[in-house]
Amino acid sequence: MTPVTISASRVRVPEDVRHAIESRRDVQVVAHDKLRFVIINADDYAFVAPLLERHRQGRPVPIDELLDDDDYAIIADLDAGDGDLAVGIVEAWTDLDAGG
Repeated sequence: MTPVTISASRVRVPEDVRHAIESRRDVQVVAHDKLRFVIINADDYAFVAPLLERHRQGRPVPIDELLDDDDYAIIADLDAGDGDLAVGIVEAWTDLDAGG
């Protein structure tokens, strides 16, 4: 899906929000106690855009590609401490994402 692009001159972004985004902090825009928009840094958007596109197309997001070394270390700790509890955990998440 092609994003809608507008000129920055058409959008009012307060200075504190610009600083937050430049610092790679997400900004939540709330109206009537309801989250309406999230503004993120352009580099962060470039990182997640392919995942968003897969989600919008109804395709599964491969959870095993999202896990990092810390996640795998936690799974290994679970496996070591609880016997077979962690066996197949990544596969189970992948099956859930695939609609299984």
